[in-house]
Parts: sequence; C-alpha cells; structure tokens
Amino acid sequence: MVFRAVRRAIPIGLAVSSLVLYIAVLAGSGHQDLDAYLSAGRDLLAGRPLYDAFLHHPFPDPTLRPAYIYPPVFAVLIAPLTWLPRVVAGWTWLLAMQAALALSITVMVRYLNPPWAARWVALVLTFTFFPLLVDVAQGQTNLLVVALLVLGVVGILRGQSQAGAWLGVAAAIKITPLLLLGWLLFQRRWRAAGFLGLGFAGATAAGMLVRPSDTVTFFGQVLPALARGTAYYSNQSLAGVLGRLLTTNPYTNPWVAVPWESGLAVGAALALLGWWALSSWRLDPTAAAFSFLPLLPLLSSVTWEHHLVVLLPLIWLSVARLAGRGWPVPATALLAAGVLCVSVLSRWHPGPAFGSAGFFGAQTGDPLTVLTANALFGGTLILFLGSRWLLQSR
Repeated sequence: MVFRAVRRAIPIGLAVSSLVLYIAVLAGSGHQDLDAYLSAGRDLLAGRPLYDAFLHHPFPDPTLRPAYIYPPVFAVLIAPLTWLPRVVAGWTWLLAMQAALALSITVMVRYLNPPWAARWVALVLTFTFFPLLVDVAQGQTNLLVVALLVLGVVGILRGQSQAGAWLGVAAAIKITPLLLLGWLLFQRRWRAAGFLGLGFAGATAAGMLVRPSDTVTFFGQVLPALARGTAYYSNQSLAGVLGRLLTTNPYTNPWVAVPWESGLAVGAALALLGWWALSSWRLDPTAAAFSFLPLLPLLSSVTWEHHLVVLLPLIWLSVARLAGRGWPVPATALLAAGVLCVSVLSRWHPGPAFGSAGFFGAQTGDPLTVLTANALFGGTLILFLGSRWLLQSR
C-alpha cells in the first residue's frame, strides 16, 4: 500500500518540480525575438516597408539577420501590441503563448483521454523540454503554430474537414506547415486539403490587402533567401546537417565537399517521406497523422532549436500509447532516447567554446562534438523513425 502511494507520488512530485522550473524560466525571459515582431508592427502602422532591415542587413547569411522575416499577416496580428509599453507587451505576449500551450494540451487530453500516469509523465517531459524553454525565453511564436496544428489535426481526425483551415493559417504564419499537405493527400483527405489551401490563401490575402507590396517582397525575395538554408551550427534540419558535413561553407571543415549535396539532400528527404508512407500503412489514422509532424523540422531549410516544440504533440501521443500498453521496455527506451537527445544531450557542449580556437574544426572533426552539436537533429530523427513502434495502439 505504501509502495503504491509512493509510486503515485513520484510522477506528481516530478511534474510539480518541472513546473516550478518552467515558471522560473518564464520569469527570467528576455523575449528578444519579440522586439523584431514589435518593430514590424510599428513599421506597419507607420507605413514603412516591413523587410528593409532584412534586405539591407550587413550579415551575408540571410538566416542570421536579426530582422523581421514573417509574412505580412503576422505583422498585422502583432501590431496592437505596439500600443502597449514594452514590458506590458512582453508579458501579454508571454501569457498569450502560454494560453496557446494550454489550449494544445487541453485539446490533446480531451482527444486522447490518457490515463493519469501518462498525464503526469507528459507534463514532466513538457515543462523540461529544452526547445520549449528556449521558445518562451526568446518570445517566439511557435506555440501559436503548435496550437493551430493541434486544432487542425485533431479536428480532421474527428471528421471535421474544415479544421484543415487551421493548418492553412499556421502555414500562413510559418510556411513549413504547408508540408502537411503531404499527409492529407496521401491519406486522401481531399476536402481537408482544400480547406488547408483556403486557410492559407485567406490569411495570406488578409496580409496582402494591408500590405500588397510587402507580400510580393516576402514571397519574391525574403522567402527565397531563407529557403537556401544555412550550414550554421544551430541549424538542426536535414539540409543544415548535410551542409555542415558535405559542403564548403563559412562555419565548418566538411568531411568531404561534394558538388551534388543538394541532390543528396533531396534524396534523403524523399527517403524520409517514403519511410513515413510505408510506416503509416501499419498505423491507425491518429498515429499516422502525428508521426508526420517531425518531418516539418527535418525537411525545413532552417530549423532552430525553438522550432522543435512541434514535436510535443507526438511526445504526448507516444506517452499515452506507451502507458496504455503498460510501458513496454524497448519502446519506452526509444522515447527516452529521443527526449534525452533533445532535452539533455543537446545542452552539453564538451568541445571548445564558441568563438575560441578549435571551435570551427571541432564541429566536424571531433566525434563527441559532432554528436552533441547535432543532438537536436538526432533526437528528432529518433522520434520520427521510431514512431512506428512508439505509436502502436496495442
């Protein structure tokens, strides 16, 4: 009896401790990325072009320019915050993103109805999830995108094709969710795919009505510049890792510089899509849908650490499924490996410090540095490739 009570108390205690840690991170958040959003909002209200700072920034690598890089519709959404004092705007944005996280969790809990043990475990993994801590500290918008994705995916799985519009709105804010068309078309969810297109077109049109010239600039200049990607150390997409290892670039000494690296990246992306297509036949519709989510950061041209909050719905579903199967050791160990890579191993920096002598060469020359520096990519790949086993219903 005592053992059972202790066993029940452990996950609750861990959840409370992780929540306290998360609140501490919230309290110390600097919201540096919010400044770029607010600057765009002020430019919009003042009638100034939204992308001058990006297009004329001295950094030669477009992905590293600290400037506004979102579509005009997002500037329209953020503009009202510019009427508030900076501190108030920061806390308002922070609370809005936490509301988006709470909405995502609530929708998933209602849809999955997991056992209580799974709920506590999921909360621990959520509040200690390294990309989430980075996201809230920087004042990013990814939690809003996650909420839209959860609303869209769950709604579609419930037979509400019009919920695809939520996915379209998410894609209008950050283009990468357009990849979800692959899931919808492969699963022959034609109406939902149509609503995704309508949501994307409608939100984009709203931005175009306010800023037609900036919309043309975004799709004609900003997006192509970002789509070229980068081999910078923090880029955890498939293209970023291959760029560091296989191309001549300003950031690393490649293992071997190959002229056909872009073709290899396309081939690897097609292989990942093929893996998902083959695995989805063995999964139920819910598992097939959420197992697609890791492809968003993997196939994006640029994936920073905070973008990986999109993995949270997959982790929540994995925990619920594993709890329902009595926590099978191999699959549970697989989930633990993926989460440890993302939340623990990625925070370990055993090599030379950034900017010091040897840092440049260590990124591809030191095996331990290669492992830890690309741990976010590795953890995402583990969760994606392992979803076939993680998400089995029985």
